[in-house]
Amino acid sequence: SVLLSRRTINDFESDLPAGWEAALAKAVTAATFAPNHKMTEPWRFHLLGPEAIERVCKLNAEIVSESKGPAAGEKKLARWLAMPGWLVVTCVRGDESTSMDDPTSLARENYAAVCCAVQNLCLSLHGDGIGTKWTTGPVNFHPSFNAAVGLPENEYVVGTLWFGKAAKFPQAPKKKLSIDDVLIRHE
Repeated sequence: SVLLSRRTINDFESDLPAGWEAALAKAVTAATFAPNHKMTEPWRFHLLGPEAIERVCKLNAEIVSESKGPAAGEKKLARWLAMPGWLVVTCVRGDESTSMDDPTSLARENYAAVCCAVQNLCLSLHGDGIGTKWTTGPVNFHPSFNAAVGLPENEYVVGTLWFGKAAKFPQAPKKKLSIDDVLIRHE
């Protein structure tokens, strides 16, 4: 089952596989069928081209260099430039009077819907033999990120998805909790 066999892929082949554009279109369609109680359809998917990818990679390398030194920044730049496919997932800002702190707010509903959409997208790509990694590293939320990508002001980043053919497929992680730990029965 795609639900149980999907893994976060950390190492990709350098080129995107044949048919990736059709698989991505299918995956984005699947994403739009995510639960969305208020029917706001807040998700947006930004497919990055080479120039936008380079801007994001250089911004990330600067961030890493500032905290870990230039060698670490250069290493990160090389790794990130090797990622074959880039999709930035955003959420359209709704009514600014609502807060994520309010469990009944539209802001929280929209964010949850976008997260569900990301899972649908990742599962669909996996079903077509394309691996993904959902990253929410600091660069995604850096003040210069939106401009580097070209995002509209009325959207905020939920994460970036790298995608492509897996160079190696990781084993399933050992689960810390059993089904009995997470399924609580109430009488």
